[in-house]
Amino acid sequence: MFADVSRVAVLEAVRGAGRPMAVREIAEAVGLHANTVRAHLALLAERGYVVGAAEDRERPGRPRLLYTAPPDRDEKRNYRLLAETLVAYLAEHSGDRTAAAIAAGRVYGERAVRQEHPLAEVTGEAAVRTVVEILDDIGFEPRRSADGRRVDLHRCPFRELAESSPEVVCGVHLGIMRGALAELGAPVEAVNLEPFVEPDRCVANLRAR
Repeated sequence: MFADVSRVAVLEAVRGAGRPMAVREIAEAVGLHANTVRAHLALLAERGYVVGAAEDRERPGRPRLLYTAPPDRDEKRNYRLLAETLVAYLAEHSGDRTAAAIAAGRVYGERAVRQEHPLAEVTGEAAVRTVVEILDDIGFEPRRSADGRRVDLHRCPFRELAESSPEVVCGVHLGIMRGALAELGAPVEAVNLEPFVEPDRCVANLRAR
């Protein structure tokens, strides 16, 4: 979606205008042909990043279609934009995309432990519980199995991206778990992540070090 820098430029032009913009105005602002801008706007509108509405006018003729960027009240769309951009970058610029994604996730997991989930005493059970809390904060709706050998993820907050680029998105999620467990010095490690073993369940398999 946002691997195309021209599309990002179109979105930023609409966001920065502070008023509704016509296609030709956007085209002039970003230096693209109007037809190219229309194609970008169609995709952006489909994903909800921009909204097009007919111009309110009284004079004869077809009203122009004016575009605005809706406000992000809870910032979820901003996070989606960031996620799509990062996934596209890793997919295009990393030799081993899975390894790069896991490494990126590890950084997040390590930081999450240091900033929000430090433990005074680390046991395998406490470490897994901490990882479950981190995953729950992100929105995975995780459930630890009774034997402690896996964590079931019943919701993927990046499902659409995961379905299109599982090696990148699922790699990041596996890296988050590995980074958190490593930062905790846990006697447990995340072996792998099995995506969508059921429509609403992914499985992270754990084992003792």
